[in-house]
Amino acid sequence: MATLTNEQMFKNVITIIKKMNIKNEDDFDTEMNKVIEKAKKGTITGKSNSTKSKKAPTPYNLFVKEKYSEVKNQYEPKERMKAIAILWKKHQESSNGK
Repeated sequence: MATLTNEQMFKNVITIIKKMNIKNEDDFDTEMNKVIEKAKKGTITGKSNSTKSKKAPTPYNLFVKEKYSEVKNQYEPKERMKAIAILWKKHQESSNGK
């Protein structure tokens, strides 16, 4: 886990505080402790300038992106991912020499 700078933690705290909805004073301490822990871990919810980098797409993610436009016009919305899964399985079998 990467160590966050004080500035990064502070930005995370500000982002989280803006999203808080505290209804009474008793909840404040509890919520602030949660905020501080989230800021330390770098885990904040919603869109922000997070310090975490995105994961590279997997071969399956790339395959889905490529094949989706092909199946979009051929299948109903609920059936599209099933069709892509079948194509993926065939692709895997052919690329493994089965």
